[in-house]
Amino acid sequence: MLVLFGAVIVIQQMIIYLMYVRIRQLLREVDTLAGRMKLTDTELENLICRVEEFKKSRI
Repeated sequence: MLVLFGAVIVIQQMIIYLMYVRIRQLLREVDTLAGRMKLTDTELENLICRVEEFKKSRI
């Protein structure tokens, strides 16, 4: 019985480690996406102006 519980604990530790590795990978991906999505104030204002001009031209 003790051997069975020991094996279960080892398997659980392996699963926890794999989850930890996957979480680190996902956090790195989120960081890279956040870096791509950063806009400055002027870029945002330009984008808003262009969208408004496009909406006016379509109407």
